[in-house]
Amino acid sequence: MSAGALSSSQTQPEAGLRRINIQTDLGRVADLMELAFGPTLDANGRQMLREMRLLSRSGPLLWLIGRLDRAVQGWMGGYVWIEPDNSQLIGNVSVYPAGFDNMWIIANVAVHPSFRRQGIALQLVEKAMLNSRDHGARMVQLQVDATNYGARKLYEQLGFKELRTFTRWRRRPYIPPPRPLAEMPYISFRGRGEWKDQYELARQLRPNEKGGMRWLTPTNKRFFRPSWWRSLFNVDNTLHWVMRDADEQLAATLCVEVRFGMTYAMCDLLVAPHQQGALEKPFLNYMIRYLHDRGKGLFLQHPQDDHHAQAIFKEYEFEATHSLVHMEWKC
Repeated sequence: MSAGALSSSQTQPEAGLRRINIQTDLGRVADLMELAFGPTLDANGRQMLREMRLLSRSGPLLWLIGRLDRAVQGWMGGYVWIEPDNSQLIGNVSVYPAGFDNMWIIANVAVHPSFRRQGIALQLVEKAMLNSRDHGARMVQLQVDATNYGARKLYEQLGFKELRTFTRWRRRPYIPPPRPLAEMPYISFRGRGEWKDQYELARQLRPNEKGGMRWLTPTNKRFFRPSWWRSLFNVDNTLHWVMRDADEQLAATLCVEVRFGMTYAMCDLLVAPHQQGALEKPFLNYMIRYLHDRGKGLFLQHPQDDHHAQAIFKEYEFEATHSLVHMEWKC
């Protein structure tokens, strides 16, 4: 949708649309989210609802928490729709800055099932888009369930373009690891300066115009470049493994973020095009066994169009939890 079209929508009546008041609305928004998305919520989603309800009971402290907590700031910038007859909260949208590249995020778009197909979601999202643009956003991104064709069509009507579909894969830590392969390529930690080759491979496989590395993780040098101060204080929790071809050129890389107390390690697998179909299995075989010995499961957000990797995920008992389409609107 053009800027002119968005501007014209401001003249339409907004009925029960207003900015969220987190002191009075946050608990009701949690109830709406559970009603709208309950069957599809994963453990993180349910934890989010618990935290929202806890925060809603924080009283005056909620304002202070909101000044310090980025997640709460996201809720503070959103909008709700109040049904005028009985003051029931029937719609919600969150909007907040991503923290990089003048990009803003729209999330948590929800409408009560009894009030859908009345244009409420459209007006909520339009309002969030206008708010982002008025704050100097260069682009706005959101993600939507790949099977929610109605929502995808709505966002397309508003001017969003689909970037890429990412599937979230999870391998639980209690599943026995696979046996080592009879022949395993040499796998090692990356060498000095090899982060530059990693970055170039990522630019080829995960360009930002197709969604970047994963949700809210653009493909840039900061993702791969070593941090001297993190190394100095031993707080770098991302490990980088590589495979090289016969010419000692980077053929595949696997980045693993391991955080203390977390059950799952976040992984990003990149395989050079000429090696796809050959290196995914040995790399994942090695990494599953490595993390299983440390009591960790694996979690990935991987492009759905990478069919070679998908086949190995299924073979190694990963479960696909969600497939989400990343969409973008340029302001």
